[in-house]
Amino acid sequence: MKLWLEKLRLDLTVNWKLSRNQTTVKENFLVYLETPLGIFRSEIAPNLRYGESTENIQRAFDEWSHSVDLLTITDLNSLMLATQKLKLHALSFGVESVLVSFLARQQNLSITQFLNLPAPQIRETSFSMPIMPVGEIAPYLRPLSRFRSLKIKVNAETAVDMLSEIRKETKARLRVDGNEAWTDFDEFLRFQESLKGMNIELIEQPFPSSMAAEYRELKVRTPYKLLADESIEDLGDFAELSRQFHAVNIKLMKAGSLVRARDLLLEAKSHGLEAMLGCMIETTIGISYGMLFTGMVEYVDLDGFLLVKDEPFHLVSEAEGLLKLI
Repeated sequence: MKLWLEKLRLDLTVNWKLSRNQTTVKENFLVYLETPLGIFRSEIAPNLRYGESTENIQRAFDEWSHSVDLLTITDLNSLMLATQKLKLHALSFGVESVLVSFLARQQNLSITQFLNLPAPQIRETSFSMPIMPVGEIAPYLRPLSRFRSLKIKVNAETAVDMLSEIRKETKARLRVDGNEAWTDFDEFLRFQESLKGMNIELIEQPFPSSMAAEYRELKVRTPYKLLADESIEDLGDFAELSRQFHAVNIKLMKAGSLVRARDLLLEAKSHGLEAMLGCMIETTIGISYGMLFTGMVEYVDLDGFLLVKDEPFHLVSEAEGLLKLI
């Protein structure tokens, strides 16, 4: 068997601006596994928030691949032992998922059968809007009327102006994504007051993950559902998360594993938390793995491939805001 990475440059349809960075290009990796049963593929979408870059992904992969005999990976237990050495979450996901695909095929099972997941569903996704000047909002939203939920990236400086303009242009449900933009609790409470009368579905990660006390206080003082993103990675203290949030955003690239993503979702449910299945900017190779979990979550945010110009693989389709595995 042979396992290798191939760098993939993705030009984006928009300047992807968050509260912490911006870009018009994304560099991911494709993961290939050549076996007697065929070639299997997955994807790695590095994220600077978690200390990942194309350079350290490639370096860590090279070191790991020289130390592991793929022929010893014969079941899920040996796979998890082998990949636990991969500390970069997106890399761990890419390697683990392509090997899960192979192990499932060996047993003539689908991945959902192999991992005991409910069957994938056709699901509505939100569509994301980066931080942008107010004058660009109307033309950006014009072709998006088919989406019933919009995920709005905001920062503390321009959020009120952006959301006021968005309210004029759409009746869609709004998922307000702060990406840890607020550090002043009272300032956020003032911002929250400005949201009255808007169709707010969720507010995602307004404070840094370190501000646990502020989240606990906010949960009892907000009329909105609070969604954890950066506060949960490959592990989570769900008893504590349930005191801070109403829901969690599980991303495969952040969980680092299909198996851990499944277990995180099950644990979230056991603590009364709702769940979103989210993504990074990925092609439909990565998104197709996310679609496997659509039967386990209340919210789907798998629009990353729709932000890529000329997405090349076409493994997931979108029509009228609904996603379907092809």
